[in-house]
Amino acid sequence: MNTTSRGMEGEDRPRPRASWVDAITALVDRAPVRPWWVYLALFSFLFAALAVSAWMGGSLEPSSLLSLHFLTAAWAVFPLALIHYLDRVSHRALNQFRPVCDLDDAEASRLASALTTMPPLPAALAGAAGAAFIWIVYLTNDELFDPIRATAAQFAVGMAVLSFSFAMLGVLLYHTVRQLGLVSAIYGRVRHLDLFNLSPLYGFAALASQTAMAWAIALYLSLAFNPDILGSGIALGAFVLQVALVLATFTWPLVGIHRQIREKKERAMAELGESLNRAIRELSARARSMSLGEVDGLNKLVSSLVSARDVLSRVPTWPWSPGTPIAVASALLLPVGLFVVQRVLERLIGS
Repeated sequence: MNTTSRGMEGEDRPRPRASWVDAITALVDRAPVRPWWVYLALFSFLFAALAVSAWMGGSLEPSSLLSLHFLTAAWAVFPLALIHYLDRVSHRALNQFRPVCDLDDAEASRLASALTTMPPLPAALAGAAGAAFIWIVYLTNDELFDPIRATAAQFAVGMAVLSFSFAMLGVLLYHTVRQLGLVSAIYGRVRHLDLFNLSPLYGFAALASQTAMAWAIALYLSLAFNPDILGSGIALGAFVLQVALVLATFTWPLVGIHRQIREKKERAMAELGESLNRAIRELSARARSMSLGEVDGLNKLVSSLVSARDVLSRVPTWPWSPGTPIAVASALLLPVGLFVVQRVLERLIGS
């Protein structure tokens, strides 16, 4: 997304050539209403187009209205809106990160553009690959497309929206991998790591966690609305790939900075251990010689060092704010738990 978007700082800087998706989000930013109203309107238009074409073909049923058409329209809009949102989050995260790194204004500007603007050719290829994928699924599993083949018009509208949906999905996959790869590299620029103030690192961790949760929620909703998709081997493979991406998204960009925090924490713990060892030895020597003049001070020093060690031991080595792992785990595991409970209840009631 272009970094002149509403809600983000718009400092002057050289701008790379925008991809076709960045051009769309730039148009959304220039709309007289907030972006989410634009995306809601786009979803409503696509949903209506699919429903009307189905109605004209005589195949509009309540089940398809609530599942296939809704899901198709949602997947056409969701990747575009998510890219738009994550670009804003990444820009704010970079500003939050600046105090702990060695970036000057020019380099920070370059990284901001890289985080929020995709190169045109890779984005175009990702979109083409996504659109080609849905046609491969059609050619190999055409029975999955029976709900949109009542008439030629319905098929044309359905496949047009599906092609755009999967083109956007391909771009979202590319955007996710590229943006989080940049985050991993940016974390390598940390130069002022304070174990007792990790908050400058939280912004990019929030980007990773929100990306993972958005993917997880979208995938589970897709499965809930259209469970038959798992009947296709190609579609099942794509679903498994996306689940793996969700799991990797949350941890992969943070592994490098996690290692840095852990190593600094281990060094600090070792230094405290040496100081504590010296203080205890000195205290023991004073006790043996019955030289008690400074015993009280040494005892307080030992207690202080023990307290400091306990505090340091509780410093997290992953750069996320409290509650983030729970939120991500809930997004990933709660739907699975509900699905299992549903299946168990179906078996019990059915028996």
